Amino acid sequence: MTIFDLDTPALVVDFDKLDRNLARMQKIADDARVKLRPHTKTHKTPAIAQKQLRAGARGITVAKVGEAEVMERANIIDLLIAFPLQGALKLERLLELNERANLRVTLDSIKVARDISDAAEARNQRVKILVEVDPGYHRVGVLPGEAVRELVREIVKLRGVEFIGLLTHAGHVYGSKDIEEIAEIAEYEGECVVESAELLRRDGIPVQEVSVGSTPTAPFVARVPGVTEIRPGNYVFYDASQIALRSCTPDDCALSVIGTVVAKHPDRVILDTGTKALTSDKLAAQLVMGHGLVKGYENNLSIERLSEEHATVKVIDSSYLPSIGDKVEIIPNHACATVNLYDKFFAARSGEVVEEYRIEGRGKTQ
Repeated sequence: MTIFDLDTPALVVDFDKLDRNLARMQKIADDARVKLRPHTKTHKTPAIAQKQLRAGARGITVAKVGEAEVMERANIIDLLIAFPLQGALKLERLLELNERANLRVTLDSIKVARDISDAAEARNQRVKILVEVDPGYHRVGVLPGEAVRELVREIVKLRGVEFIGLLTHAGHVYGSKDIEEIAEIAEYEGECVVESAELLRRDGIPVQEVSVGSTPTAPFVARVPGVTEIRPGNYVFYDASQIALRSCTPDDCALSVIGTVVAKHPDRVILDTGTKALTSDKLAAQLVMGHGLVKGYENNLSIERLSEEHATVKVIDSSYLPSIGDKVEIIPNHACATVNLYDKFFAARSGEVVEEYRIEGRGKTQ
């Protein structure tokens, strides 16, 4: 069976490209002598996480306790939950997981640190934590320098947590205009967190980990002296946003959605890949036009609008168009959000379907 024999919409991963992507990012980490702890929110699949570990990754990152539970059940036990956790129910699950895994969590406030510490101390546990530093993204994180120093000084007094390092994520890199701007953001991301770590060390507070990175910044920030690990996620698949940012070429994109032409008009083609099959989310929104790239028709078609069941595709050049019933391959704008729409994906090599995998971590919002 080829990928075009599948019923649609179908999610497909080209395992040849996936393997190349894993090897390339692992080499970036190895050459810089830093650890690779990939974020698995992109694929949400233990089988791919295990491939990353076999390729040389030194643990994985997740966004939710539920994702961590999925990975732990697959015997993946070196886990970073990169999200500040709140609520008694989450902390109960966290501490149950902490008994079975080498677990670490992130936070940016003394309130979250105290809550985790109190819950852990009540169960005679300690939870490893990293403090998140804001490198300019202005989402989660304390400002570099003195603000980090003040927070960590309070955290190290708590008995139920063990401070092990600092972490940052320069998500604003997705607003970059060119490679030069990406490199500049990456350099600052690395330097601001390394300098914050040095302040703590001067206070006599050990800093084991300086954890940074995203897919666009990873090749640059990995080389900043003092960084110990990088956490890219999207690189396993890449997507149209990463193409726009020059992080990859279309040939590197391992993830695609197969859709079928269900209607055709002089000015538009309709596919069966609406918002239930393709995310409307964009990472590099200012650089990305449309809602994905239709492979082989990049100059002819533009996915102009999505509704629940329909993708309305604008005809740019009518000289070469698919017909009703034809199947097309689409590179989505945002791989991570697209994967979360599906229960399974089909693995392919050289266009032939070789296996089917359940996406066990999808929908884990808690």
